[in-house]
Amino acid sequence: MGKVLRWLVVFILILSAAALTLAVMLYGKRELLINRAHLLEEQVRKIAKTIEAEEPKDAVQPNYVAKDVSPVTSKEIDTPDRSPFWSTYQFKLETPNLASLNLDTTEKQLQLRHYYQTIKDAKGKDVRVKDVVNAGEFSTKGPGTMQELLDQVLDRATKQNATLNRTRVELQKLREELCTIIEEFNKLKQDDRSDKATIEKKIKEIEGLNEKVASLEKKISGLEEEKKSQTAEGNEGKAEIEKNKAQIDERDKKIKDLERAVKDLNKRLAAPGEKTAAADAYQGAPGDKGKIVAVDDTLKFVVVEMSDAAMTELVGEQRDRPMPQVDMLIRRPGFKSASGEFITRIKFRQVLRQKNLVVADILIDWQQSPVEVHDVVFF
Repeated sequence: MGKVLRWLVVFILILSAAALTLAVMLYGKRELLINRAHLLEEQVRKIAKTIEAEEPKDAVQPNYVAKDVSPVTSKEIDTPDRSPFWSTYQFKLETPNLASLNLDTTEKQLQLRHYYQTIKDAKGKDVRVKDVVNAGEFSTKGPGTMQELLDQVLDRATKQNATLNRTRVELQKLREELCTIIEEFNKLKQDDRSDKATIEKKIKEIEGLNEKVASLEKKISGLEEEKKSQTAEGNEGKAEIEKNKAQIDERDKKIKDLERAVKDLNKRLAAPGEKTAAADAYQGAPGDKGKIVAVDDTLKFVVVEMSDAAMTELVGEQRDRPMPQVDMLIRRPGFKSASGEFITRIKFRQVLRQKNLVVADILIDWQQSPVEVHDVVFF
């Protein structure tokens, strides 16, 4: 009997040692599971803060300016066709700083730790709810469970992902619209360069015609002086005078033909609807108005490139008002003379409305120095 007891004691000691070893191992696993659960709980709460709590709400879309899609011609259009791009634009996707999910409250943190669904019994004690589908198991879904919060996070994450995809589609539309506008803008710049080259060519043609007119006027002046001299000599020079008169008449005819050609060319360069009647006095504000882009010091005229604001003051925003009779001043920054930077005074004679160009006469009585390209025009 004593031997049996000894063996029984030894066996119990062995079992106790094994139980102690298992307890130590289970404690380590228990700590691992607890730490892992806490880490997952903390990360779920952090992830929830990156997810919007609700969808962007519909808002009244601003009245954005629609792109003009009518073709560019010389005809002015009061109501051009507009692009319908903004009609389908989802303005609500621009809503910033939407509230995110918040699982940091004490109630939500406790709910994250409730794996099973519980209810209060008659004694006010929390008891687990039986699963209605799986007999013998407890329910892990429903109000107050971890699964409820995780389902809410998943639902909002799914909807936010859909919103993100819609935003990407809108960004693609905006990129395509921007590329179209850039192409149109580049085409307009190319057309403007071509128009500017045409204007410069016409200006040179006008300068050539003006030189011819000046040469003919000089010849006429000489013939008139000769005519006066011959008239003073008496009747003996009548025959020769008549001959010279015929020559003068022929040259006068040529001059008139050239003048008509110049007028026709000026009309082609002038903007549509320009009036020749005297206009009202100029009412522009003082300041710089433009710069000199071409000078003919022989014929005493210049071509001025006006700024958009100055051209609006001169002939109106629609470029449809008559050009007022106005004198402007010219200065050259850094130029030093008795009158400072002042060069001369000019009088506007003709306007090229759509190109912001004005042809002006140089008032020689005011001139302090020859006018140069890039001199500043001011009022």
